[in-house]
Amino acid sequence: SVNTGDTKMNRTTMTRLMMPILVVTVAAPVLGQATGPIKVMIITGDHGHDWKATTPELVAILSESSRFQVDWSAVPERNLTPAYLDQYEVLLLNYQDRGRGGGGSRWTEANMKAFLDAVRGGKGLVVYHYASAAFKKNKEFERAIAGGWRSQGFHGPRHIFNVRMAMDHPITRDMPGEFTHKNDELYQNSLLFEDCYVLATAWSNPELAKGTGKHEPVVWVSKYGKGRVYNNALGHDVAAMQSEHFRELMRRGVEWAATGKVARQQR
Repeated sequence: SVNTGDTKMNRTTMTRLMMPILVVTVAAPVLGQATGPIKVMIITGDHGHDWKATTPELVAILSESSRFQVDWSAVPERNLTPAYLDQYEVLLLNYQDRGRGGGGSRWTEANMKAFLDAVRGGKGLVVYHYASAAFKKNKEFERAIAGGWRSQGFHGPRHIFNVRMAMDHPITRDMPGEFTHKNDELYQNSLLFEDCYVLATAWSNPELAKGTGKHEPVVWVSKYGKGRVYNNALGHDVAAMQSEHFRELMRRGVEWAATGKVARQQR
């Protein structure tokens, strides 16, 4: 359940009644873990995609492990402040500025500075799917999120495709070297910087519309200042987020962004 202070809602009800307020999910501490669960803040509230469906699904994915305590906010104008962000070890972007959110969902210059300073100072950052298209004209933000879709990205029709993974990183270690991903968008021509390390690619079939005939990066990591950055371009909607390997990659990516390692190797 999701604890909002005085009421409890299941995920279906939370989606239906989604309001631009902070929602807190409390996770039990891991036995023997002195520092308690990893505190994660999902930043959302404006998007070209259905954030009201994908945000509770991200909460559900992380809540499958007791490693995480997850909060989310659809009012970044209020919550993206140095004092507020200081509570968290990882920031998870499910946001793209479209001017459609209203109610405090637009970032101010002060919000942007607080966000960049937090990651540069050592906060972990997770960039989920189309969040890499946010603030396209802001080059410092682009560098902080390790690139991605930006303005030059594109995709063809949704389809089922195989994902191949590099196995020499804490996020992917002990996972299958290749898996079949559910019907999803395959992002192509993503922007990556020289220091980005690609963890997973998918072959873009040239026989399909807009297929490039290349192994396109779909998951990669980088650094921004002291902050670890994890960018996952998969998971267009709730249906595409049901892959067990996608869900495991998200949990591992969040943990790595927070700690630089993955303590729990799960299938």
